[in-house]
Amino acid sequence: MTTSSQAVSEQNYAKLLEYIERLRRAKLRFPEHGGKVNKTAVATACGFNRETFAQNARFERALNEGVDELGLQPREAMESAPQDAAIKARITQLEQQLAAVRSENYELRRRLAQYDHMTLTGRRVIP
Repeated sequence: MTTSSQAVSEQNYAKLLEYIERLRRAKLRFPEHGGKVNKTAVATACGFNRETFAQNARFERALNEGVDELGLQPREAMESAPQDAAIKARITQLEQQLAAVRSENYELRRRLAQYDHMTLTGRRVIP
């Protein structure tokens, strides 16, 4: 059984309208990239190619109306909370490593000073 391209187009249009409705119900905005709607992300979520928006004015019009109504959600804002926690954890880990290395460095410098003194004076320093 073959499906006509018009039937596929109708199915894809229904998926786009459903996607817009899901965003509306969840009070979310469209994904953004470079100050414009991220058509690739929308098309991927709907299950069709990004070129569909350029090839079919009805899809482009529905997308633009949805963006006008719901607005854009910058990708950085969506990803910032998990990234902030990961960044803070990484900073803490690096601070701990730095403290350990500083402690080791201090101990090595202290021992080096003892050996320098021994080589210069020929006497042993008892700490």
